[in-house]
Amino acid sequence: MQKIGILVFAVLVFLLSPLFVAAKEDVSDPKIGLVLSGGGARGGAHVGVLKAIEELGIRVDYIAGTSMGAIIGALYASGYSAEEIEMVLIETDWNKGLTDAPARRDRTMRKKQLEAQFLIPYRVGFNKGKIQLPLGAIQGQHLDQIFHKLFLPVASVHDFDQLTIPFRAVATDLVTGGAVVLSHGSLPDSVRASMSVPGVFAPVRIGNHLLVDGGMSNNLPVNIVREMGADIVIAVDISSPLLTEEQLTSVLSVTEQLTNFLTRRTADEQIASLGPQDILIAPDLGDFSSADFSAAKDIVPLGYDTALLQRDALLNLAVVPAIQPKSLAGFNAADYIVEFIDIDNGSVLNDAIIRSRVATETGQPLDLEALNKSVDRIYSLDLFESVTYDMVENDQGEQGVVVHANPRAWGPNYLQIGLELSSDLSSQSSFLLGMAYTRNALNSLGGELRVVGSMGRVDELSFDFYQPIDFKANWFVEPQVNWRRQNYNLWLEDTNIAEFEITTLGLNFGVGRNLSTTDRIILDYEYARGDADLVTGDLWFPIDDRVKIGEIDLLYQHDSLDNLWFPTSGMRHNLIYRYATDGIGAAYDFKQAMASGAFAVSRGKSNFLLNYGGGYSFDNTAPVERWFQLGGFGRLSGLVPNQLTGRHAALVTLAYYHRLNQLNLVPAYAGFTLEAGNVWDRSENMGFDDLRYSGSIFIGADTPIGPVYLAYGHSDTDENAIYFYVGNPFTTTRFD
Repeated sequence: MQKIGILVFAVLVFLLSPLFVAAKEDVSDPKIGLVLSGGGARGGAHVGVLKAIEELGIRVDYIAGTSMGAIIGALYASGYSAEEIEMVLIETDWNKGLTDAPARRDRTMRKKQLEAQFLIPYRVGFNKGKIQLPLGAIQGQHLDQIFHKLFLPVASVHDFDQLTIPFRAVATDLVTGGAVVLSHGSLPDSVRASMSVPGVFAPVRIGNHLLVDGGMSNNLPVNIVREMGADIVIAVDISSPLLTEEQLTSVLSVTEQLTNFLTRRTADEQIASLGPQDILIAPDLGDFSSADFSAAKDIVPLGYDTALLQRDALLNLAVVPAIQPKSLAGFNAADYIVEFIDIDNGSVLNDAIIRSRVATETGQPLDLEALNKSVDRIYSLDLFESVTYDMVENDQGEQGVVVHANPRAWGPNYLQIGLELSSDLSSQSSFLLGMAYTRNALNSLGGELRVVGSMGRVDELSFDFYQPIDFKANWFVEPQVNWRRQNYNLWLEDTNIAEFEITTLGLNFGVGRNLSTTDRIILDYEYARGDADLVTGDLWFPIDDRVKIGEIDLLYQHDSLDNLWFPTSGMRHNLIYRYATDGIGAAYDFKQAMASGAFAVSRGKSNFLLNYGGGYSFDNTAPVERWFQLGGFGRLSGLVPNQLTGRHAALVTLAYYHRLNQLNLVPAYAGFTLEAGNVWDRSENMGFDDLRYSGSIFIGADTPIGPVYLAYGHSDTDENAIYFYVGNPFTTTRFD
């Protein structure tokens, strides 16, 4: 019996020995949890800490992060080394991530046309009789693209425990205010949710939650890594400190302080839970701002140096031999073969229109840059709150792309106000006030109705219906109804001799073809009837009091400028041939050709813009409402606006402007123009010998309400003018 007992004991020892070994290993090899707090651009300090951790040979078993800590933590958990994350932080265009609009070149020609109107760019939703606003100033359109590119190597991972290091992101439920721990799903979406500062970024919907920045509920999620299984916690706190009384100098600083209250309180609660075995690293980041991503390379060393101040404590956690961090440097997106493309479309727009804008083809390697441009082209249709994509695997094991097109929650009815002011600070001034109503997504082909009303320089009410007629939205029709009243001043030898008013009611019907995002052609017929009344002065030619317009215009338009008002690259051309005859409703038979455009180039902060414009009447019968006018800022500066009038015109302007600041919200410039041009009544009088010359110096800014200019102009006849403009100063420059 004794031998049997010994044998049973030996067997039990043999069977249970792995448990004793595991228990021993658990004691000698504790699990390390890394916690990274939010803090915006100050998150560069996280990278410095990671560099120190790698250098000391510490293996991280779990990571939890909030906001910027979630971004850095997710990258590290995905397999990026600290050095690679540092390069990501420095090289990523975070400023682009803070915009939604596609590059202007990639917007539709329709949107570029509307941009030149007097309307302020921003609009509000107007649905069911209520004003509606977006839930964030930035929808995160380009930020999504940045995150999808960064996390493409782990696009197939939807359980965050399956990453190189198990990971959790913390966000805040906007409805309840409670913390939401994200452990699975789309890693880019989870990171986006965790850093969506309320009011700045739109919330992210994941499951039943509407999520914003996790700093509101748990800015230093120590408790989360403990729940994951961490025995020892390394917590890195880069939360912004509370502002002093001296620093509370404006409503902005007060708002910042209110945010700091929330993030500081949650961080302090978590710090209080740390035990003697845990390590807290809190770099002193001084005055570095959470928004200053350009300073990332200077912030990284501060995190590294602060971590090494606790070198001895960290070395106790090191493993021997020292670990070698994994790297994703060898990953190639071209190895991802796209086997299918699905469209997740929540709008009334036909899926074929969205699909036609996706450049990616099935059976081909993934071209991430082309896919991002495709997403921008879909977004430029102006129907969607966001357009994103996911890399997924279907039930058949095929890998592909799903494009998500989410319609705007505050559409499809919008209101937009308009403002334009101009003055030469002497005798000439004008204004334009108005409003536009837009109803888009009228049908599956993307029809759009616009009603625009204005008063001031031009009293006008127009109804414009833009309707694509094919599934690629290449062909379109555009019927319009327009009532318009405008005053014209006529000058003779620099003297204002008369003012008359023309009022018309008419319609247009255009048929067009979009050749690309930069080119289109239009054939347009205009029919109008109205009155012409002399207000003051005398004319040296007879004028009909009945206005009869019947014209066909053939237009070619190209627009690849990167900015309408202060471009740094690209070009713009409008070429028009006009034919009018009594057979189609005109009072006079005449033909005209018009051309206008611009070429922009830049070097650093210096920009050059060559503008040209011209109009030629093949007949001497072109009515006064179709004459060309010059004068005003950039159009022979020194002369008052529209001082020169004739049936023929030519103008060339060379502008130079230098960028004065780096504030992307309101870029400012200073520059000058050199101008040459004139108008002529008869073609035989045209020539270079009687050109008039002018120049100007100016400062300008591209503001949220449109361009603003202050300029001084001087002409070759010693005429001077000072101009102030809010809105488009070139109201009749384009000869179109």
